Amino acid sequence: MIRSTLLLLTTLIGVGLAGCGEGSKRAEEAPSPAMSGQQSPPPAKTVSWFIEHRDELQATLKACRDNPGALGKTPDCVNASGARDKITVQEMKDALK
Repeated sequence: MIRSTLLLLTTLIGVGLAGCGEGSKRAEEAPSPAMSGQQSPPPAKTVSWFIEHRDELQATLKACRDNPGALGKTPDCVNASGARDKITVQEMKDALK
């Protein structure tokens, strides 16, 4: 009885662990965006681009504030924040002149 229980338990553990590595496919095995019908995301806008396009900067900052969980660490949000910081520093310097 104990032997069959151990055998069953061992089998169940083995079956449970067999699927543990399924979610971690290597990059080579994953289909490319072109093959899967998905397009790659557009390249991130740079800090200098945001400085030159203030309306887009304000819109991006608003979107990042509205959804920080999903967007807060994206390249556009990080770069927009950096542009805002640079603009603020420059405005402070200009005000002190």
